[in-house]
Amino acid sequence: MRYVTSKPEHEAAYQDVCALLAKHKDKLTAIEMLAIAANMVGKLLAMQDQRTITPDQAMQVIANNIEHGNQQVIAAMTDTAGMARN
Repeated sequence: MRYVTSKPEHEAAYQDVCALLAKHKDKLTAIEMLAIAANMVGKLLAMQDQRTITPDQAMQVIANNIEHGNQQVIAAMTDTAGMARN
């Protein structure tokens, strides 16, 4: 499996998705947002070209990015440099 370094276009698309979720934050719970995102991932998975990527490869991309996203959030939550502590 080859890994792709994030490009500016990736970050721009990610920020757009974040803005869309933020737009609906007062109307949806976190679990509802998770369900909607999972549904979208399922649809994107179904749209992959099986001539260029196998279902197993696509699932690995999903798993790798879920893990990476979790690591990013954990790192951000544990980075307390400059924050006041009681």
